[in-house]
Amino acid sequence: MNDNLTRAFIMLLGGFIVVFSVLLLLIFIVWAYGKIVSSAQSATVKKKQKKDETPDPAAAATAVNTETNDEPAADEIPLEIIAVIAAAVDSLYGTKPHRIKNIKRTGSRSAWSTAGILENTRPF
Repeated sequence: MNDNLTRAFIMLLGGFIVVFSVLLLLIFIVWAYGKIVSSAQSATVKKKQKKDETPDPAAAATAVNTETNDEPAADEIPLEIIAVIAAAVDSLYGTKPHRIKNIKRTGSRSAWSTAGILENTRPF
């Protein structure tokens, strides 16, 4: 009985060692792959930045709303908000060609309100 228990413990310990060593190997492989891809992408971005300059998000924001420089009306979006949206789009697409055609309000409910409603009405 004692011999079987010792053999089972050794098998269990060997299994744990094999599983965790393979997991560590996979973690290292994924980490190395991420580093390689990240360095290749940054080299490509640097090469493209040398070729052409990215458009200024503030200039894109003023191009969207050129009709007046005064205070916006009640239904208009302020220039500062348009500049922030243009900067977010620019950071998302990077050096890929992109254009903002239209910016408009979507609804009366905020994103936090929508998230709260979805959280509280989610089925079990």
